[in-house]
Amino acid sequence: MELVVNEKSRYRIFRNRQKGLKKKIHALSTLCDVKACMILYGPNAHGTESSQPDIWPENRNEVEGIIENYRKERKKDHGKRTLDLSDVLQTKKKTNLELREVQEKNVKTKTGVDEFSYEQLMEIIDKLDKKHEAVQNMIDSKKGKARLMSETTVGCSNIKVPVDCQGTGVVESDLGFMMNQMGMEMIRWKS
Repeated sequence: MELVVNEKSRYRIFRNRQKGLKKKIHALSTLCDVKACMILYGPNAHGTESSQPDIWPENRNEVEGIIENYRKERKKDHGKRTLDLSDVLQTKKKTNLELREVQEKNVKTKTGVDEFSYEQLMEIIDKLDKKHEAVQNMIDSKKGKARLMSETTVGCSNIKVPVDCQGTGVVESDLGFMMNQMGMEMIRWKS
């Protein structure tokens, strides 16, 4: 669907659709015995928006009665299942205020390294040293496996080919990366 560009055609389509809507709402109200109303602001014959709404039923008091019943029901059920824009904006404002308060509290209670005692700093250093040692052991282990693989010879003594020896699980692509990191050159077997 697109907007009808020609104003006369648009107005003619509006009037036809407006009549159709009135028929449908009348049928719904009559056949189902429900209270219904329609308020429609549309263009006038000159293509500008009409200042007077088109309403159904045409009796303004009936429309106002239906709207008033809706407002009463909404107030009864308010908070149970419906929200309007003002409720959402009020909630957002309250949430933003709470967020700002929490952020200000965090800024006030934020501690730096200067806030730690000597014992706490030594404990942190000890933990970092242990982590550093574990990482260094992993690196040394990888270097050892890479050396073992780089020294494995196949065929003649001057051609070195990396193989997955002793079930280490390290394959040529892993080995190439590790050897490059250690400054070693990998020689590939050519068939």
